[in-house]
Amino acid sequence: MRYLVRLPKPNILEQREISWTQSFIISGKDRPDNSKYSHLEIRTQLHNISYKKCFYSEVKFATETEGQVDHYVEVSENKNLAFNWDNLFLSHKDSNQGKPSNTNLPNDTTLNPFIHTDDIIENHLSFEDECIRGRTEIGLNTIKKYKLDKDTYNILRSKELRKFEKCLIEILKKTNEEKRQINDYEINILRLFAQPDYSFSLMFRLKLKEHNFI
Repeated sequence: MRYLVRLPKPNILEQREISWTQSFIISGKDRPDNSKYSHLEIRTQLHNISYKKCFYSEVKFATETEGQVDHYVEVSENKNLAFNWDNLFLSHKDSNQGKPSNTNLPNDTTLNPFIHTDDIIENHLSFEDECIRGRTEIGLNTIKKYKLDKDTYNILRSKELRKFEKCLIEILKKTNEEKRQINDYEINILRLFAQPDYSFSLMFRLKLKEHNFI
């Protein structure tokens, strides 16, 4: 998870949020129309916010059709927020499907990428190799709610971690052969792994801090 900035509301919601919400409430249905709150224009803007990554796990999506539009406050809790822009998040299916309800695990006991900065998030989460760990109760709740410790995520994080370690080993080998310190160019290569558009960039931010590269 990384800190995110909410971009402007898509035009489709500017035009139809009120009418869609009213129609949904009047219908008496339990769930809103997925084709509306997952409209391509909405999905595209959500992808733009997170660099095409899950807001929670940082799994990178290959296309804009991947990822599920998730209601941060559940529709069953507040139907008025069914099409509210600030309530729409982008989630990997493994983080969204079957997650604990707000009744069982309230949102305010977990991290929110639009509220908590990177520094705050790092105070609550850590990594042991590819495995995510909670430093605090809030961190543990976040992992539990969004299932960030699933094997699926561990496998993907491990794959990216091997790329980083291979790069680091090659750089250290070169500096050792040339009997010199690592230079700024080489450090910047490693820092690319921690850029917001990279998969699991929080893990790499913490890894770079371990090596005093940030």
